Amino acid sequence: MMPSDQFLLYCFDHGAGPAPSAADVADVVLARAPSIADLRLRIAPAPGDLEHPAWAPGEVADIREGIAHTWEAVPAAVARLFARQVDATVAPWRLHVFPRVTGAPRCAGPATVVVLQVAHALADGRRSAEIARALLGSGAAGEAPVFRPLPGPLRAARGVLGFPVALARTVALGALAPRARAAIDRRTRDGALPPAVPGCPRTLLNAAPDATRDVRMLVRDTASLHAGHTVTVTALAAVSLAVERYLRLRGGAVPAELSAEVMVARERRHGERNAFGNVSVPLYPGALAAERPARIAAALAAARERAASPLWRTVGAAEDAAPSALAVLGVRAFDPMIVPDTMAGATVLSSVYRGPADLELLGGRSVFTAGFPALSPAMGLTHGVHGLGDTVTVSVTSSRTAVPDPDAYASLLAAALDEVAQGR
Repeated sequence: MMPSDQFLLYCFDHGAGPAPSAADVADVVLARAPSIADLRLRIAPAPGDLEHPAWAPGEVADIREGIAHTWEAVPAAVARLFARQVDATVAPWRLHVFPRVTGAPRCAGPATVVVLQVAHALADGRRSAEIARALLGSGAAGEAPVFRPLPGPLRAARGVLGFPVALARTVALGALAPRARAAIDRRTRDGALPPAVPGCPRTLLNAAPDATRDVRMLVRDTASLHAGHTVTVTALAAVSLAVERYLRLRGGAVPAELSAEVMVARERRHGERNAFGNVSVPLYPGALAAERPARIAAALAAARERAASPLWRTVGAAEDAAPSALAVLGVRAFDPMIVPDTMAGATVLSSVYRGPADLELLGGRSVFTAGFPALSPAMGLTHGVHGLGDTVTVSVTSSRTAVPDPDAYASLLAAALDEVAQGR
């Protein structure tokens, strides 16, 4: 299984006041967690995978003290966390506490850095930010109701009895998919839908990651990243420059179709925990830096419009409706080592605003947040853009197979952020 846990970092400044210990933070979290329904869940598979997994009550709270006493040590400490994913059948979340960190950006005194690790099955980027806000805020706590599924044997029996109906529904929905695809092609030809972005040829950055992970974080003022466009667009423009320059620095080819895979939110359906999709956005290598934000903004808007067509739901409806046993077979048959010649992008960017900087933790005020999109078998470099109040952190996660010199890439990205912000 590919590692896909989310890691949400929050930094709290204690200023001249006393900084709490990890045990102090654990006491607060243990008191607040029972009031948050999402943190009282675990995944309960059905026997023999005869029915889709269900959410069941979970009472495990896993809180750990991290080892990093200075901000310089935090990125490496966070990168080490990726090696141990949560077991969502026991608890789909874990909290790491780095107490009394000195030298944190924008902090007047010692800082408490916390990292909330969340299984992607539990929440997407928006929902995980809501969970973190509930856990790290100062609101009143109260007991949260938790749904209890049927016993395992009854669920398995229900799955067996319902298999013929579910299979027939899957076949019927699958028969509608070709018609929906034809409608998409027709609407594209007629100009009613923006055209698809051509695939991006594989680059040096599409190397399969090994066990190494590197993390870098660039904390900026939100105002500096607006530059006439959204923070997401400005960050993408900076990534376009940094990726192009890094590929040239490494002696790699820069394809004319260079693009990035961007996570975009969509309307959440009832009971859905992950409501996002991926779109491909051109990065326009060779274009002037001052021209890229506008061109990227237009391309991102077009990609979102294309992805929002309800016809795509018809295309994917059969897969969504597949009986559990068939879905499991599909997962087992998937070979992540088979990499196509063209990709959705040379890198990934995920952008989430996590709300105002009004979180409080034992006298510490929230200063900034960060996030780190997971790597995949063909993606050795990802970017997170996460806002809190008037700060935005642009984070880089990479493997040495794709980025053997992470400091060099981070320097290029920092310079590109300044360049785009100044409109040069």
